[in-house]
This record gives sequence, C-alpha cells and structure tokens, in this order.
Amino acid sequence: MKYEKLRGVKDILPEESFLWEFIIKKTIEIFKRYNYSLIIIPTIEEESLFVRSIGDVTDIVLKEMYNFLDKKGRKIALRPEGTASVVRAFIESSGDVKDFFYIGQMFRYDKPQRGRDREFYQIGIESFGVNSEYKDAEVVKLAKDILDNLNIKSYEIHINCIGTKEDQKNYSNKLKDYLNNNKEKLCEDCKKKLERSPLRILDCKIETCKNLIKNIEPITLSISKDVYEKYEKIKIILSELNIKFKENINLVRGLDYYTGFVFEFTTDKLGPQQNTILAGGRYDNLVEELGGKKTPAIGFAMGIERICEVLKAENFRLDYDKTDVFIVYDNNFKKESFLLLNNLRDSGIKAVMSFEDSSFKSQMRQANKVNAKFALIIGEEEMKDQKFSLKNMRDGTQMRIKKEDIIKIIKA
Repeated sequence: MKYEKLRGVKDILPEESFLWEFIIKKTIEIFKRYNYSLIIIPTIEEESLFVRSIGDVTDIVLKEMYNFLDKKGRKIALRPEGTASVVRAFIESSGDVKDFFYIGQMFRYDKPQRGRDREFYQIGIESFGVNSEYKDAEVVKLAKDILDNLNIKSYEIHINCIGTKEDQKNYSNKLKDYLNNNKEKLCEDCKKKLERSPLRILDCKIETCKNLIKNIEPITLSISKDVYEKYEKIKIILSELNIKFKENINLVRGLDYYTGFVFEFTTDKLGPQQNTILAGGRYDNLVEELGGKKTPAIGFAMGIERICEVLKAENFRLDYDKTDVFIVYDNNFKKESFLLLNNLRDSGIKAVMSFEDSSFKSQMRQANKVNAKFALIIGEEEMKDQKFSLKNMRDGTQMRIKKEDIIKIIKA
C-alpha cells in the first residue's frame, strides 16, 4: 500500500528547510539580544485550557480544534496556539523567568490556505509581570528587529487599542445596535459573528462588510481614560524609536483574551486574505482567568510558513545552504579522500564527497547539485605532487594548493 500525507500537512524538504533554519537562527539571535528564554511546551493539553483562554465562541473552539478523548476519558486537544500553554506553564513554575520564546507546531482543522496548513509552525514570545507603555513599545521593537534581521522589506505595522473587557462589552452592544439594522448586508460569516463576537466583524475582509462598518465610531473613542492615555504614550514612544506605524481602527484580534494594545505586521506579498505575518497584543486578565495571580502580560506569534512565502516573494537569495567543499577524487584514492573529508569536517568546514566511485564528470555534477562553493580535486597528479586542485564553483577559476594549506585557504 502506498501512503500519502494527509490534507493540510506537508513535508518540509531540504530545498526549503534550509530557509526554516535561517528563520529560526536569525530570530533566536534577536530573542537572545532581548534576554528572552526558550520554553518548550507540550503538543497536547486539556481541551478546557483553550476553551477558557481563547473563548468558547471563537471559530477555533467551535470548529477548528483537533480534540479527542484519551484512554481515561479526558478531553484532550492538540494546541491551536501557544499563549495558553505558556501561561499555564508560567502559573505552574516558580515565576522567576518572565520573558519566554517558543517555537513549534500548532493545529487547526481549517481550510488549508497559503502560508497556513492544518499543521503550521509558529515562533512566539510571551512576557509577564510588567504593565508599562515601555514594555509594549519594546515588544513591537523586538518584532520589528526580527523582520529586519530576516531582511524582510515588505511589511507595515498596524496598531490599535481595544480597551478593557468592560469597554469591549459596551462597544459590542453599540455594534449590535448598528449592525442589526443592516444585517442583510453582512456576509454569512459575519451574520454568525454578530451574536457571538461582534468585534470580529471589524476585521472582515469582505468589501460589503468593510463598507458597512467604515463610518462607525472607532473603539478608541469608547475605551477607558487610563487605557487611552497609555495608548497615546505607546504611540509617542514608537515615534521616538523611529518606528513607522499605522493606526487601524478596525484591528482586533481573533482570540478573546486580548485587552488594550494590539498590533499586526502585514505584507502585500500574500494577498488580502493572508496578509498578516506577525500579530499580538496585551492580555492582562488571562493569567488570573487560568488560575494564577493577577499578572499583566503581552506577546505575539509569527508564522514560519508565511515568513517563508514572503522571503520567496521578495526573491530573497541565501547562501546559508551552500556546501563549502565537495571532494572530487580518482577512485584509486578513495581512502585518502575520505580521511581528508573528515579532517575538513573536524576543522568546521562543511564538506561532502560521493562514495559511489563515479567519474570526475559525474562528481562535478553532484558538486553543483549540492551548491558547493569549491571542488577539491584529488587525482593521480595531485597525489604525486601533494598539491591539490581547488576549483571555485562560482567563477570557474582553479588553483593548486599544498595539502597542509587546504584548511587555511578554504576558511579564508
């Protein structure tokens, strides 16, 4: 029987996985600069953790979670996002570490789309214990530094403030009153949201819905005074950091735990339906709601697949996957070539050779296939003189070097 992968999952093969390595490496560089610590969270949790945190009327909980009963009859779910698990771990821990980053796969039973399969990978951060406009600005700056470190050019930063839970409740009532009079103009999805989560209608991408809500009073005019004043301070700090941003009065997050300051990094490279590549905000009530002490918190998540798509769309070129040296050898000198191969590797050089006793021509084709920078040629003449030929695979130039100088010259 021939097996095929399930819909909504994919294999990340070497022609793309090197890009994932690059993204993870460059992202961790920034996390370390900001003194964030790695947390590794479970793939499975009690289903109720996500229901309580994300919200029992969200699309994720209503129709997208992978959930099942385990052998003891407990309701278990594959994690659909990372924040709830990190909050649960923070509550269970000593609380000494308060700034975390995580990397891992999430699962949502949704229609696969560009940059988001049913199994998808996120990199995220969660920061606990500080309720300050400076922390909010720092988190946006951290996110910006990541995208800049990845050399991504096509992004915009959108920000908004959605107030306290009470502010959101009052504004939702205003939305209902306004939209109930125009319910027939809403798309089918927004008609369902009108009763259970009217705030999310603000973020609808359907033109009829966008036209309907464009003249409605923004939520920032309905939020508490202290929350609004803090939001104004965040904008000032971001401007002083020379961070360009746009206020998006329709920006809301798709999960119930968000309060106050929220933000998104968007791109024009993936189409209007999948334009968000990084998003987050403040969730000051969640730790307490999940059984911990009242603790302010803020975080964000970034989709690795979508970052890959953006890099490809921007025609990003990367030497990250290049092999340093491919050894091309005469079959009579296989042992000598193998010993040299391991000397090169022990010196920190990325070196490869074939073990198939193929022709020089075939080995050179393999050198091109693995994207080698150099081909080190070991033939009868080279062994006799103990001077090996080093060919630059980029420009075709070739030089003879002594055996004892090989490592020094390749590293140089």
